[in-house]
Amino acid sequence: MTTYFLNARFILILLVVIANCIEPLVSQNRGMQILFDSIYTFHIPMFVFVTGYFSRDFHLDSHGLKILKLIAYQYVVFQTLYSFLDHFLFHAPNIYYSFFMPYSLLWFLFSNFFWKILLRLFTTLRHPILVSILLGVIVGYIHGLGGWFSFSRTLVYFPFFLAGYYIKMDSIKKYLARIRWFAVCAGLLISVSLWLGWKIDLRWLYGSYTYGQIGHQEWYAGIYRFVTYAFEGIASLGLLCLVPWKYSQITERGKHTLYVFLIHGLLVKTLLALGIYRWIQTPLEIGYILLGSVVLTWILSHKWIVNKAQPFIEPQFPALSLKVFGIERK
Repeated sequence: MTTYFLNARFILILLVVIANCIEPLVSQNRGMQILFDSIYTFHIPMFVFVTGYFSRDFHLDSHGLKILKLIAYQYVVFQTLYSFLDHFLFHAPNIYYSFFMPYSLLWFLFSNFFWKILLRLFTTLRHPILVSILLGVIVGYIHGLGGWFSFSRTLVYFPFFLAGYYIKMDSIKKYLARIRWFAVCAGLLISVSLWLGWKIDLRWLYGSYTYGQIGHQEWYAGIYRFVTYAFEGIASLGLLCLVPWKYSQITERGKHTLYVFLIHGLLVKTLLALGIYRWIQTPLEIGYILLGSVVLTWILSHKWIVNKAQPFIEPQFPALSLKVFGIERK
């Protein structure tokens, strides 16, 4: 079953790269806007879901603390690197530089750190997923959070993390087989609706905006988040039904998605800074961007890249004492 989730992880990182590569084009090309919106309906929840699945063996023991230390290291290094390059090369507007305000896609590292810690609490609850959904709804009423500590996104997407953590693999294949056509048709319906002019306010899917910021001051605005959860869940099922179960080349590359995730953003921002996107106009040129996204994902997930970048991205750390968390093995 791990093969299935490795396949899913590679497909998802491919879609993440495609979305980030075409984002500068969405304002000038309707097709790219529809593709971008379609990917956004499921790619964050599904990536969190798969991350939750691969956290099933996580515990706050010495090995778990090494994982947390590695995530913290990756966050600090790439937060510093992105901020440094942005100041001297990228010059993106309206960026607030702070280690407590995750830069761009680095919010996922910040949240993953706290999702793993929250497991210790939520695995003791009777209905952890239900409680997490309620917290995801409540956080939308809290003003002044913005992107600080990735607090809002951490809670909004935590239900998907728990769903992946608790998923029972002995029944998922049978369940997906039963709903395959419904899920695929629902996904196609969403895409067709977008093509016909249906608009999605992506702020609902970002998970970092309060209800007031989206324009809903009503006391019952949290109902819209329940609807968003259902919408994202249906769209995500459509993708899960299309993920292959058999081992293939993408299975091996699914083991290296972290490298694609951390490195590709630097390359995309470099292209933006160089003004390359100003020259992308025709369908053929847009096709080159899409093809380039696939090639970039394939290259960055290659073992050669992993071997060269591993000492920088995943260095070996000594084990930490559990005493720092007030935990001791008996």
